[in-house]
Amino acid sequence: MRERYNFPRVPFRSIGRACFADCLKAAWNEAREIVRLAGRGVEALRAAIVAVQTPPHRVGLSTSRREDGAAMVQRLWQVRVMTAAMELAAA
Repeated sequence: MRERYNFPRVPFRSIGRACFADCLKAAWNEAREIVRLAGRGVEALRAAIVAVQTPPHRVGLSTSRREDGAAMVQRLWQVRVMTAAMELAAA
């Protein structure tokens, strides 16, 4: 939620109701995803994180293909969510 709207620089009161509601929906969806992934277990999540962090050329894809910005953000989000789920599963 904070990352989506640059919270320290842009206070929530200045983004409007629709944007704030969208931000809350995104945070709720992320929390549900974390709980869903936590059910997979710590070892499965650890293996999934390693698979996501493996560079494309290590899994047999062409090294000339570069990752675009959106794919990189999606990959980093996946790692962050899986890490949070792993901490929840370990608790």
